[in-house]
Amino acid sequence: MIAARAHTRVQAVAQTLKTRLKPTPLNQSRSSATNSSPPTKTWFENARQILRQSAVGRLAGSYAQVQARYPYRTQVCSILVVWLCGDLSAQLLFPAQTNQEQSEAKESTRLGGNHDRTPISSYDPGRTLRHLTVGVVASIPTFKWFMLLQRNFNFESKLASILTRVVVQQLVYTPIFNTYFFSMQSLLSGVSLNDTIKRLKLTLPTSIVNGMKVWTGVALVSFTVVPPQFRSVFSGCVAVFWQTYLSWMNQVAAVAVETRGPGSLKVAPGIHFKTSKGLASE
Repeated sequence: MIAARAHTRVQAVAQTLKTRLKPTPLNQSRSSATNSSPPTKTWFENARQILRQSAVGRLAGSYAQVQARYPYRTQVCSILVVWLCGDLSAQLLFPAQTNQEQSEAKESTRLGGNHDRTPISSYDPGRTLRHLTVGVVASIPTFKWFMLLQRNFNFESKLASILTRVVVQQLVYTPIFNTYFFSMQSLLSGVSLNDTIKRLKLTLPTSIVNGMKVWTGVALVSFTVVPPQFRSVFSGCVAVFWQTYLSWMNQVAAVAVETRGPGSLKVAPGIHFKTSKGLASE
């Protein structure tokens, strides 16, 4: 019996060695090596992985968790921060005129002087409050708009989907938002409805054309690589610079409507606004 058991064990060991030492066909060996090797990552995937592992990536991950739990609160708080930065930069570069300065501008214009530049004034907290009010009111509708675009216009071609969203964004959202922005800024400043319409006629066409030049590229990046829940914040970060431009246009419109008679108002090199009886047009 002992001899039989020993013989069985010897046969098992021999069979195991035979299996392990059996030569593998060349094609099968190459196939196994190919399957076992990790897939090659693109530079974009490598960059995304590095970004996720960085401090910025961890912060974005924490933000995403809060965003998933409290989407509306997160949007409002984010927009408050972004628009505050935009207003502070705008006031630093293009400060508002005080009533005294506006009176001096009108008097200078009446006497035929040149008062195209806005004097430097102190910080205006009311202007910041108006700016933040405009941003908070628009935060949730903007968030819902980006989510709506994400749920729709999904074609078989990813490129067709992205381009369609960009076109819809520029043709629908941009004119509506710019109209809302300039109207609210004017009305919250205590300007009459008639003068608000004059400001819109001055600022809206130029802002829409220039907005298409800037935001078409931003929208392409947003719809291509930015998750939908982050798109309003991403746009808001870019808007820090854009709102500085809008604030400048809003201030130019205010000066044009309030201080200019018939003539031409030079607002930048190569850019003039013709005014007639207080009505400004490009």
